[in-house]
Amino acid sequence: MGDKGKMERLQNNLRIPNFTVFLLLFVITLSRYHLYLGFSLKIYMIFLVVLFCIYLKYFFFRPLFGYEVVLLIFYFFYCLSGVFSEYPSSSIRILLGVVIVLGSYFIMKFLFERISITSLEITIANAGLIFNGMSLVWYIAGILITDGSVDTISFGLLIDRDYPRLIGLLDDPNIYVFFNTLFFCFYVTNLKGVKHYSGFLLCLITSLLTFSRGGLVSLLLVSVLYLVLSSSAKRIKWIGLFLPVIGVIYAVSYFTPININRIIINRINDFTNDQGSGRFELWEQALDYFMSKPLLGIGAFNFSDYYAFHHHKTLYVHNTYLEILAESGILGFTLFLLFLIVLMKKFYEIKLHKTKPYIVLTFFGFLFQMISLSLIINEAFFLFLAISARYFEVYEEKIWRNKEQRW
Repeated sequence: MGDKGKMERLQNNLRIPNFTVFLLLFVITLSRYHLYLGFSLKIYMIFLVVLFCIYLKYFFFRPLFGYEVVLLIFYFFYCLSGVFSEYPSSSIRILLGVVIVLGSYFIMKFLFERISITSLEITIANAGLIFNGMSLVWYIAGILITDGSVDTISFGLLIDRDYPRLIGLLDDPNIYVFFNTLFFCFYVTNLKGVKHYSGFLLCLITSLLTFSRGGLVSLLLVSVLYLVLSSSAKRIKWIGLFLPVIGVIYAVSYFTPININRIIINRINDFTNDQGSGRFELWEQALDYFMSKPLLGIGAFNFSDYYAFHHHKTLYVHNTYLEILAESGILGFTLFLLFLIVLMKKFYEIKLHKTKPYIVLTFFGFLFQMISLSLIINEAFFLFLAISARYFEVYEEKIWRNKEQRW
């Protein structure tokens, strides 16, 4: 009992420096810079291993929340579906990725337990400001040196079919908006002080410069949802923020060769011509694969191999729900939906949509973007889950203290 009590005191007294958590949030956004070893070894993974070694003697597992149990069952079944797949090597790769990302999640969750909610939110605000600020600088650097070649990357710029799209510190403009959703929703719901205003404007500008149709529609839907839930005063305040953004757009269009207004209109018009950048064809193919093996699917991470065999091109589904349906069948898809439902129930149970609406808005923003992105495992999503878990833990600790006081 003495050893156990000593261990509990060590765990309770441990505090993770705010700067350490800030660095973690920032390096997660550096997924573009990685070493490929059959999988992408990213900076944040190395950073988490170092932190795990430093705090190993304090490390412990809390009892899992219900949604975490369902999530683990889903991934177990999803990876198991690859046992009898046509391309088992691809299933083994995703299995390795799942193990690494889940391991990273539990380390992040432990680290966030050792920091206060206030400190966590400060680090989110700071990380978002640095991430978007550096991405914008990186984009401008790309604009200044680019030769205009199609499908080239210069610093934080991607020239995609004549569109100068921002990728910032990442490698894909659509994924950039996905990463930025957490920061965007945080600033939107916490518009106080120069730092948060600046963060919001940077978030909005960088997201617009990605010219990601799916990402921007997602942020628009999230904004509408927030306006519906907000008071009249907050709506007026929030809408007023768009005036300087419009000014920036026109300034960029006037002083540079980039006409942002024209590009946005062209991107919208392109949707009817390019069928969502070919996504509709991929979705139809995913449904065909699902119908061929509806119960267990074609196997984890096998869609791109199947598609390459039939069409001689390696592409992903660009729809997380259809990807899960095609690769793990109706059983895997049901488990994934159950995970989302249990997580939403947890949000509602502790009234997080009222106390910390940015968490719920981020969640719905992710769900919207999963319609056009393949995100079976993604560090931004697991970062979000680890942050959410911190709020759940605070809520449960509060309930436990209330029970102790009654006794």
